[in-house]
Amino acid sequence: MLNVTGIEDAESAALLLTTMHRLHKQLDDFTTRLYISYDFGEDSGLVPSLLIEKHAAGPELRTHHCFGFFAEGDSDVSELRFSAGVTITSAGCIIEAMADVVLERPRGDFDADAHTLYHERVDQLSLTDALSHLEEQVTALCTMSDVPNRLGFDTH
Repeated sequence: MLNVTGIEDAESAALLLTTMHRLHKQLDDFTTRLYISYDFGEDSGLVPSLLIEKHAAGPELRTHHCFGFFAEGDSDVSELRFSAGVTITSAGCIIEAMADVVLERPRGDFDADAHTLYHERVDQLSLTDALSHLEEQVTALCTMSDVPNRLGFDTH
């Protein structure tokens, strides 16, 4: 649990929250543009969320954006996910960003299975270094506008 006992702790907490809010908005703008631009099919959806989880290593704050869609004639949901987050540990911050797809049936360039399209993890960073690097990771995720095309989705 974050224990804010002084001005430096308060500034660090504010930096964490404002940066994560901005990165969440940046990733939300990107995924919303993809959702509007491509036909993910009837009953598809995009769910953006900010996740706060407690892990053994420490608390994690993650922005997560998930496209849910169905293959033709399939009742199982496939997912395209973009996420980036920071975990605060006693040894420093861990940042991780990823884009992956879990397909129930083959689609586009991919077989039915889980596929990692992008993954980067860096450990033992100071909070300011972690947030700076996380910004770079989110920027990298936001350059992946070709993913729906690679999955065989048509544009509107």
